[in-house]
Amino acid sequence: MNIKGDITKKQENNNQIRDLVRRMEPQIKKALPNVITPERFTRMVVTALSTNPTLQECTPMSFIGAMMQAAQLGLEPNGGADKKLDLT
Repeated sequence: MNIKGDITKKQENNNQIRDLVRRMEPQIKKALPNVITPERFTRMVVTALSTNPTLQECTPMSFIGAMMQAAQLGLEPNGGADKKLDLT
């Protein structure tokens, strides 16, 4: 196995997911309840991605699907005051 190639592939995947999340912010805004701003939700999602190795193995579409489901349910990924969701 080529460790350097694996790391580069994960970084590319993470960058692709981050870009998708940012591009989807208008849809996130529509899905979220008023008590969570899209900026805060996006920031939490990107932080969860960068700090959780398991999430980094997700395909972009499965990650986006889980993120949008959390938004629709008004759950903050990996933390939050009353309602929280662990994306893994």
